[in-house]
Amino acid sequence: MSSTGKEQRPRGRRLRRALALCLTAGMLLVGAVAIILSSAPGKVAEWELTGFAEPSGVVYHPGRDSLFMVGDQGDIAEVDLDGRILRSARLGGDLEGVTCDPVSGKLYVVREGHEVIFEVSQDDFAILRGFTIDRGFGKDPDFLRRGGDGIEGLTFVADEAHAEGGRFYAVNQYNPAVLLEIEVPLRSARGRFAKAHIVNARPVGTAPLSGLAWVAESGGFLIVSALWHRAYATDGDGRYLRSLRVPGIMPEGLAVLPDGTFVIAQDTGGAVLWKPGHNPFTGAQGEVSGRQEALRGFDKTPG
Repeated sequence: MSSTGKEQRPRGRRLRRALALCLTAGMLLVGAVAIILSSAPGKVAEWELTGFAEPSGVVYHPGRDSLFMVGDQGDIAEVDLDGRILRSARLGGDLEGVTCDPVSGKLYVVREGHEVIFEVSQDDFAILRGFTIDRGFGKDPDFLRRGGDGIEGLTFVADEAHAEGGRFYAVNQYNPAVLLEIEVPLRSARGRFAKAHIVNARPVGTAPLSGLAWVAESGGFLIVSALWHRAYATDGDGRYLRSLRVPGIMPEGLAVLPDGTFVIAQDTGGAVLWKPGHNPFTGAQGEVSGRQEALRGFDKTPG
């Protein structure tokens, strides 16, 4: 056999070995995805959300009976409850959280890095106002560090008795990993731009923190860590109650539907629908009493 033939044989073996390794890696990845999606207790379904890159935040809008979602590439979209994208737009920047005021219907979107909360029209996605979060808190003028890894999630708790119509809460990803209460001058501000201020900060869970949702029926927060695939349940003051595993590859944003289904935005793409089969705040199976009543009904597979 010629020397050329001898060279081609080991090359062929190396190529086949490389292809086999790639196939094995792919099978392991698929297996890992299946394990992650199935390891959290309860029922799980997925939405592909084709064309929407790196979802990072999601909120249920009661006035429209739909979801609004934002992504790391600056996109915003309205999504129906069957997972279809109804409309979308590009706002720009690294958008990491979205919430809404159920009274006015307006959306509020947070941009990481600049740490700005934008007020956005739910009808045409026009930016109406901007509120820059003052980085100082207590005696530390740079409590929120500059340079990224900052605000990751945003939620709004409406309260007509509050001077500004309610309270905003957010999580800071790293250093410090905290639940923040932020006062935003929704009613008192004049003009299109104003300052927002941190009024409280409570350490919770293990960094990095990725998103949060206010669960009114339970009077507490669920705070997500994408890296650890866990959600930390807290009371209304941010005091830790328990933690639980959540499905998804990189779970970030979190929203709660009226029937108790959780919608989880995945940074890797798409969204996961999850019915835990138990009360996330107490761990009780099928608990139905008082304020917990809206979390019942786990017998229906979402999707």
